[in-house]
Amino acid sequence: MQISFKKYRKLVFMGFVLGLLVVFSLLFFADFKAVSKVLHNINIAYLPIIFILAPLNYALRYAKWNYYLNCLDIHIDKKVSRNIFISGLAMTITPGKIGELFKSYLLKEESNIPIARSSPIIVAERATDGIAMIILASVGTLTYSYGFLVLILTLLVMTVGLSFLYFDKPYLIVKDLFFRFDFTRKYFTWLDRFKESSKKLFAPKSLFFAIGIGVISWGFEGLVVFFSLRALGGEISILGSIFVVAFSSVVGAVSTLPGGLGVAEGSIVAILMLLGVSKEMSAATTLVTRFSTLWLGVIIGMIGLWNARKYMEIRG
Repeated sequence: MQISFKKYRKLVFMGFVLGLLVVFSLLFFADFKAVSKVLHNINIAYLPIIFILAPLNYALRYAKWNYYLNCLDIHIDKKVSRNIFISGLAMTITPGKIGELFKSYLLKEESNIPIARSSPIIVAERATDGIAMIILASVGTLTYSYGFLVLILTLLVMTVGLSFLYFDKPYLIVKDLFFRFDFTRKYFTWLDRFKESSKKLFAPKSLFFAIGIGVISWGFEGLVVFFSLRALGGEISILGSIFVVAFSSVVGAVSTLPGGLGVAEGSIVAILMLLGVSKEMSAATTLVTRFSTLWLGVIIGMIGLWNARKYMEIRG
């Protein structure tokens, strides 16, 4: 069985190009030689800790992925499920992570599961991850108040979105409003199926479970700045580290840029410098952090995509 990657290849390539531009921009901003000197003196004893935190996040998110599949009575081979989930990590560098819908495409290819039935899982993953990061960032604001307004506005937007997905009345109001137009009416058959699945995923029990998993899993990534700075000879509090990673992730997600590229890095550098970290160390910490929290996942995702393709070809 052939898995078509063509429709997403251009988006992934654009993400890689933008990522390189961001790295060069950081090195130019903070002075290449100064950043190189900081990175040269890194304490490699911290690297295993730094590079295991993101995979711990992925492991817990994989548990959430399987939980959501069970909620929708989608039962597939465990190896296929694992490879499809890991493949989605490669799509992190697509705009707004829209490429993660590729997981729904793979489910359709493997088990003929309609995309409208499985795509609410992708929405639920992103929504509950976002809420979890907002919670973590809010914990950070107990010490650091930067970005509080942005967090409140984002939380309000997510609350409205979740209400639309779970409660019938807001959805029916929108449906009645747009159903009168021919060019929008045809989409509501798909939306009705999407809504049916969404109600199961955003039921209180499922919602709180997923958010709880998200707080723990993204909390692991929140420690990356803490250990990265330690490795480079700097210092930051654990609360501060969690705030920096969570806040930059939220801002990056809101930007809808591929992987939050540019926005997330700029946020990390800016906050660290506001906390008194030197420009070159802030840039070096950002490079290490983003490799662990973004690019390592993309690499793992590409391996997973290759494994998924090979496994499905053998079975097909």
